[in-house]
Amino acid sequence: MKILFDIQKSYREPEIHICCDKRSEETIRIKESVEKLFDRKITAYKNHEMKSVGLRHVVRIFSESKKVYLRTADDTYEVRERLYTLDSELPEKEFVRISNSEIVNVSMIEKLDMGYAGTIRIFMENGDEAFVSRRYVSKIREVLG
Repeated sequence: MKILFDIQKSYREPEIHICCDKRSEETIRIKESVEKLFDRKITAYKNHEMKSVGLRHVVRIFSESKKVYLRTADDTYEVRERLYTLDSELPEKEFVRISNSEIVNVSMIEKLDMGYAGTIRIFMENGDEAFVSRRYVSKIREVLG
């Protein structure tokens, strides 16, 4: 196995490429090891049990009734951090704030509906829907390009 560095100013963040002639158990293990190494986690709670949820599994984070919740494809958990704290700690390219009460995972966005009166409705991969408040429209356009 060779390990090479390709350092160029055009790269905004590190990239890892696995180059091989075919997919094998070894290459799959390398991919999974790197993903685990860089997959940050959020501590979440459900039914008095604590669970670590990897950021790549988070669909959206939202506040409701003065509590903060984390939604995955399978379940909803309570989070003890404040939404503004999570917003400042989450990777900017992966998560975007769409309103005062919601943050979404950009990679989990299925489609956008540019609706009436300049509103944007977001459809997530798990079936959830959310609306981008007018205040955050420019932010989501910037993140999505």
